[in-house]
Amino acid sequence: MLPNDVLLEIFGSYKDDPANRKMFTWTWTILVQVCRRWRNLIFESPRRLDLRLVCTPMTPARRLLDFLPRFPIVVCVSSNSLYSRTVAVENVIAALERRCRTSQIFMSDIPPSELPKLIAVMNKPYPILTTFSLMTTAYDSVLPETFLGGSAPSLRSFTLAGSHFPTFPQFILSSTHIVHLSLSRIGYISPEVMASCLATLPKLSSFRIRSRSPLPHTFQKHTPHLTCAVLPALTRFSFHGFSQYFEALVSHMDTPILKQLSITFFISALEIPRLHGFVNRIESLGPFGRADMEVSDGKIEMSLGSLTQFKLAFECEVQDWQLSLMTQVFSQQLRLLSHVEQLEIREHPWDLDDPVPDSPLWLELFHLFIAVQSLYVSEKLVATIAATLKELTVEGAMEVFPALCNLYLEGNQSSGSVQELINPFIASRQLSDHPVVIQNWERELSDNDS
Repeated sequence: MLPNDVLLEIFGSYKDDPANRKMFTWTWTILVQVCRRWRNLIFESPRRLDLRLVCTPMTPARRLLDFLPRFPIVVCVSSNSLYSRTVAVENVIAALERRCRTSQIFMSDIPPSELPKLIAVMNKPYPILTTFSLMTTAYDSVLPETFLGGSAPSLRSFTLAGSHFPTFPQFILSSTHIVHLSLSRIGYISPEVMASCLATLPKLSSFRIRSRSPLPHTFQKHTPHLTCAVLPALTRFSFHGFSQYFEALVSHMDTPILKQLSITFFISALEIPRLHGFVNRIESLGPFGRADMEVSDGKIEMSLGSLTQFKLAFECEVQDWQLSLMTQVFSQQLRLLSHVEQLEIREHPWDLDDPVPDSPLWLELFHLFIAVQSLYVSEKLVATIAATLKELTVEGAMEVFPALCNLYLEGNQSSGSVQELINPFIASRQLSDHPVVIQNWERELSDNDS
């Protein structure tokens, strides 16, 4: 009884309901079985209803695709679904061969024995491909110059992890509509060339790069000057690698509307001068009311903002180096911490085997938190933080966390050892007429712990 336009509105609402989403598409196959009219109406509206065919290694693509409606194809394959079965690989190849219909490709953890076969198939253009993701641990794989036909003009999202792509700079010149770009361990590309690549992507909104390649020793002598590449749409930037590479990269980048910045350094230099200037140019960063510190056996990280607008981490086995660099950076960026009223210090839930040693460097870092009113400390770190605060004199107790009112300790705060460590600090604050109240922290499982 309902007219077609009303039915399409209902179908659209059904499509947008998360309960009806299934593996890169929605459950339109249920609706087309209701009656012939529904089936015809749905099949006549593939763009409006975003109809797709999802092909996995279990899909007999060579037999079915020629008989199914010519909707865009999504190819999804992982190690769990592929194994090394000949039939499964053939099904994936048959789907990839429909190049004019393939709109999205997702591949992860492909066995090294099968990956070359799939790469060989993707050596011609995919004119409507909008999303491509290849993540593999086969680090010796190399993508040829003809990969994806050497160009992908419709590409919006490109993720590559674990495969070297020497001709990436040439490839990206034909993919100027990319919005999301994620590169991890794809081989060495100089910071200048990388910045030039980014400059050709005016719509780029998020960029993630992870590289274990340091700069060559001859970098400073033989690197030509490059003007700054303006990235007008970039709002999220994530870097994981050596500080020298980061310093060289951001010296050629201007990100006027950046809203989220995440940096993880492998410690390789004790000076990071250009980070200061880069962060200062990002007016949208801060002020922040909350900070979270997470400590593990080989890493320390600081996250600022309720939605982690800024994150800085250092990976190194020497904790004093981690603390020293963290203090150095935030001493230069004091504005990022000057409004923090809530600070949480916790261990990584699965990566803290040994007790964290107390160090005077903790105090140098704590001096930067001039507005913290509530301090939360997880159970494994209570002894470390308490022992650090114990060393303060009455005057010194007011120089560290001067605005502190509440100290939340997780675990058995009434134990003799904890009381012995924390009581001198509490007494000093009492004498200074700025008392601190100890409370129990019953921590709920958060997204960071799950």
